[in-house]
Amino acid sequence: MAELTESEALRHALIAEKHAQATQLLLEQGIDCWLTFQREGSDVLLPYVVGVDELVSQSAFLLFADGASAAIVMDYDATVVEGLFDTVHAYQSSWKEPLQTLLQERNPATIAINFDRYDDGIDGLTHGQYLLLMDAMQEIGFEDRFVSASPVTSLVRQIKTPAEVERMRRACQITVQLFGDVTTILKPGISEWDVYEYLHDQMKAYNVRASWDPAYCPGVVSSKRKPGHTPPTTATLEPGDTLLVDLGVITEGYASDLIRTWYMRKPGETKAPERVVHTFDTVRDAIQRAVDVLRPGISGIEVDTAARAYVEQRGYQYFHATGHQVGTRAHDGGLMLGPDNERYRRRSTGTIREGMVFTLEPVIESIGIEENVLVTAEGAEFLVPPQREIWLV
Repeated sequence: MAELTESEALRHALIAEKHAQATQLLLEQGIDCWLTFQREGSDVLLPYVVGVDELVSQSAFLLFADGASAAIVMDYDATVVEGLFDTVHAYQSSWKEPLQTLLQERNPATIAINFDRYDDGIDGLTHGQYLLLMDAMQEIGFEDRFVSASPVTSLVRQIKTPAEVERMRRACQITVQLFGDVTTILKPGISEWDVYEYLHDQMKAYNVRASWDPAYCPGVVSSKRKPGHTPPTTATLEPGDTLLVDLGVITEGYASDLIRTWYMRKPGETKAPERVVHTFDTVRDAIQRAVDVLRPGISGIEVDTAARAYVEQRGYQYFHATGHQVGTRAHDGGLMLGPDNERYRRRSTGTIREGMVFTLEPVIESIGIEENVLVTAEGAEFLVPPQREIWLV
């Protein structure tokens, strides 16, 4: 077998970490087998199972709590998964018989598949794929053995391995460099659209892609309008305006999601107006309060409360969650750092664990900061140095 390229060696090492993590979680949860059943990259969990976004063939990937892992793929996809699984069955005609035979031989009492009612990050099995799978399982009497994989897959997705964290840290570092590039071009008369186009050119130069829909990434919003998930406009920056840029990039398969804010000084100004500074400092300090309480063992609601209560004490409000998880995409599903209300409660009551990565982003009016933080055994750490002062132009 030819020697792997550096990028392929890194992919193999990362997937070995994720498989080991999943196997341990299967043991902890008392589940015998985790089955990912996909075609044409249909399952959102595929990057955690094989380290790529898409395999063309109808495929089945099986990790067992006890015993060898297995992959069943069309022969033209076999080289992608060789070395990742203990056994690889490369079929030429049908996936069904190899899968039926393997399951009958291993005889798992519980088979976890990728569906979840509430978390889009682990709800990867399409309805059509489910029906196809159940047809095959009924033929061997296994159709009643299936359960949701969410007790395993939620944590496989949420808890980052050291290799995942380093990839995310690099994505954040590139994003910070891009923010620095923006600072060099800002001047009165430049438009939101100008900044947006410039960043897309720079992302190509850095060989990274947007963490979410490129039509909205980056989000470039002046104080002339409300922030949000919105495309740029032709509005131009003038002295006295603030500029918020919401930017995330993906490199080596992992994402960042950061916000920085600038102020365009009027003639004679050496600093931003008191109101702008007060708002910016509120956002900054609310993030720090969230970091101060963020640690393993508490709920997302508790972190949100720490930030939200401070913001309200300072005379402001925001209605979105304080933070969300980041991983192979910017909005990565899983646990939210959100308030105890109907919109967020179901996703914010879970327990925070070491290795999770969150955004912290209490945006107020047109001023925002968004940081990416890693939960450690002792608390939390910023993946890159945070913005402490509003940037002046």
